[in-house]
Amino acid sequence: MKPIIFFAAVALLWSSLSACGGGGGGSGAAAPPPSPSVCDAQQDSINWAALRDADCPRLSDYNLFDAAGAPRTPGQVFEPSVKLFSDYTLKYRVVFIPPGEQARFDAEEAFDFPVGSVISKTFSLPTTTAGDLPARALETRLMIRREHGWKGLPYVWDEDGSEARLRIAGALLPQQILRDAVQVDFTYQVPDANQCLKCHRRGEQGMQPIGVRARYLNQEIDHQGSAVNQLRLWADQGLLRDVPASLEGLFRVPAADMPGVTLAEQARGYLDINCSHCHREGGFAGISGLRLGFEQDPTTASYGICKQPPGYDGGAENLAYDIVPGDAQASILRYRMTQLTARDMMPPVGRKLVHEEGVALISAWIDSLPPQSCDR
Repeated sequence: MKPIIFFAAVALLWSSLSACGGGGGGSGAAAPPPSPSVCDAQQDSINWAALRDADCPRLSDYNLFDAAGAPRTPGQVFEPSVKLFSDYTLKYRVVFIPPGEQARFDAEEAFDFPVGSVISKTFSLPTTTAGDLPARALETRLMIRREHGWKGLPYVWDEDGSEARLRIAGALLPQQILRDAVQVDFTYQVPDANQCLKCHRRGEQGMQPIGVRARYLNQEIDHQGSAVNQLRLWADQGLLRDVPASLEGLFRVPAADMPGVTLAEQARGYLDINCSHCHREGGFAGISGLRLGFEQDPTTASYGICKQPPGYDGGAENLAYDIVPGDAQASILRYRMTQLTARDMMPPVGRKLVHEEGVALISAWIDSLPPQSCDR
């Protein structure tokens, strides 16, 4: 497998599944030890038996990619309409569904995938924060649909890119990236099981995917030189059933570069993909009362307008409200995006750098809101 250039190049061209180590279905039960006969099977096709039953020590044991790094049939590359920030990494996403099986469409939540399905996401670090190639593959996270629910497995790539190895407890990887020609040193974190559940938990449903939802996939993409709706492509290829005959009016989160997308829509799309999986009913931050899905009314207290967050003291700047309309500097939302300590940082996992461009976007949107005094 030669993933370094391939994964990075494809991710850049396509430019949040995110999955990593953890138990499936919220049961907490340990997976059975991998059977050498299953993981070591030599074959030209995907190792579906291992995907269903074993946590294999090497990514190549599943045989998801060919020698050039391309996904084996029936793997389907996909891209959500909005981008999850993960320390400027480029992401290469592929969904694999066992032959003869289909996922079931859902207009609101993650699709229902058959047992044996896997969602793969490779994170590659580019040379600069602008996403310049070359890029080096750091990790590939698999989210596998097992009999009792979803199971996340993180695989960390060797320095030479020849193999990715299972690191169930996560990993800390010293890295460097250039921002405006200045070298930035940081430690990239491959999340462990508990950290993954912070984003992927859905109440009693346990671990669930994030990026495979109609709201993100309902967009036009380039497929073999033609523009095609991504949901329609999945349906036509037999990967997804129960897709509506007409996609007109189906809810979606618009891509930031779509014609006519406003500053407010860009900001709300950013908050949707980066924050709403926690800030929703049943999410890790559901108790906060803050709801950041794109469909939420952005003028209300539940979206953060003049809302005082429970259990947070406002940080070093002693801020009082999540969003103060017309004043980004006084807003906790912006402040926590700029922080890197565990006490103050938001999102609390998935990054070790400040997303300067994201902070600028959210700041510009808050400043554009009609000024309003929250101290009443």
